[in-house]
Amino acid sequence: MLGDGKKRWKKTLAFALAASLLLGGAAAVGPEQAEAYSVWNVYSDAMKLEKQGNYAQAIAKYEQAGRELAAGREYGNAGRMYRNAGEVYVKLYQYDKAVSSWDLESSYYAKAGLTQDSLAVKKKADALRSSVQLYYENGLSAAALKNRGRGLAPLEPANGALIGAYAEQDKQVHSSAGGKFYTDNFPKLTGKKHAGYLVYFSYGQPLSSVRTHIEKAKKNGTALELGVQPLSGLGQVKDDAYLHRLAKDAAASGVPIFLRFANEMNGNWTPWTTTPKNYIEKFRLVADVFHKEAPDNVAMVWAPGANPVDSIPSYYPGDKYVDWVGVSLYSIYNPTGDPLGQGMDRTSHIEKLDAIYKLYADRKPIMIAEGGVSYMYPEKKRDVTEWSVYQTQQLYATLPMKYPKVKGIFWFDVDSQGTGDRVKYYGLSGNAKLLAAYKKLVSSPYYLSTVGDGTTLVYSPIAQTVPAKRLKVSGYVKTWSPTLGKVVYEIGGKQAGVSTAPPWTAEIDFAKYKGKTITINVRAYDKQGKLVNTQAVKTKVQ
Repeated sequence: MLGDGKKRWKKTLAFALAASLLLGGAAAVGPEQAEAYSVWNVYSDAMKLEKQGNYAQAIAKYEQAGRELAAGREYGNAGRMYRNAGEVYVKLYQYDKAVSSWDLESSYYAKAGLTQDSLAVKKKADALRSSVQLYYENGLSAAALKNRGRGLAPLEPANGALIGAYAEQDKQVHSSAGGKFYTDNFPKLTGKKHAGYLVYFSYGQPLSSVRTHIEKAKKNGTALELGVQPLSGLGQVKDDAYLHRLAKDAAASGVPIFLRFANEMNGNWTPWTTTPKNYIEKFRLVADVFHKEAPDNVAMVWAPGANPVDSIPSYYPGDKYVDWVGVSLYSIYNPTGDPLGQGMDRTSHIEKLDAIYKLYADRKPIMIAEGGVSYMYPEKKRDVTEWSVYQTQQLYATLPMKYPKVKGIFWFDVDSQGTGDRVKYYGLSGNAKLLAAYKKLVSSPYYLSTVGDGTTLVYSPIAQTVPAKRLKVSGYVKTWSPTLGKVVYEIGGKQAGVSTAPPWTAEIDFAKYKGKTITINVRAYDKQGKLVNTQAVKTKVQ
């Protein structure tokens, strides 16, 4: 802690002064003591300047102290100097510079072995981070789509994402007593057939315990995401007659099955929480049996929770055993970590995908195996539908561009999930605005209704070059404002396009700039029409 650093510097200074007195006032302070004394003075000056409101000078002093401490490999204290610098940048409303300071803080904590502190600071920086990534709508030829179909994982579409849901608890679409079944009614609610549905399954039961779900899936041409849960712990998972019978019955079911075995294993809230070594052993066992007994219609899904991030890789069973990588992806409104102290949740739901995507998307298809954005702030029982709708729009509208290896996404259609002050509300039928947004989002041809379907719709990034023709431009636009109301594209000081909802699509004619290098200024406005950020994208038109 910084307090410990202060004590250490004070002890160093006291020792140096005592040595000086003992030697009759001779220069007895060595280079290390002099450096510590110097840094301590710089830090003290920074605090005084900040208190006086001389923010720019205070920042300079904090950064000077940070550099000197980093040079002396005092990484923990160096990080704390950049924390202070970032907080002063916030007072100056210079949020991009605050983010840069906190990025340094996070990196120095990592060097000091303070992993959790490093992750917490990165989360704080990400909440204020502004970024823009632009894409243009493109198309695949039939031959190109066919070529993409080579070397796919089991049940993986060549292009596009399968849509699914867990809908068994939505009383508007499902009721055992009322004779309603979700496979019949959820498509009516959402306006589109879904490719699959999540069904929870207790390991040790026969597959016939979900027979009705299988029959309905077969009748409606949908897949099952079978959430296999060893509720008695992983000790019950053995290479025995039960496991082989389960695999053979799955093969004989006649429906595509995503077998998600013992999900969220990286958390501490499941009955199957165990060591990575034990978990990997059991997953490999199950995968070997299903790959042998049900090779044609079952895909093995390894699905950790999005958090904690740092432990995820230690549970990975290996490419040979994993067909798809899944993740549980939820967001519940929580303003307590607002870096600006204004009581707003500034986190990005979609960016919670980053860790899994960066680790595994280059080798496995990714699935959001379950997830949603709650429309209630649970602790305050306050409606946050606007925030929920916006985060959901960002997710479904941006996935095709920013995360094209996400090949499946299942919405958790449940209300009143949990107890006490942590009741979550994800149900589509319980919120008309969220339902309307969801219906519009999944109507995109990119979202597939059947295993085996594909789409020719793709998005190409606007990077070094862009074609010289009229294009549909879209983008992922994030700022420190938790929601945005409008994005304006400007080229050469003139408005080239405007959009009022993610993914901020506008038609821009690039033909007039052929052969030129241009800068696309992306101006983001909040819901009140206030300009909150401008980002520049430079590209050559050819």
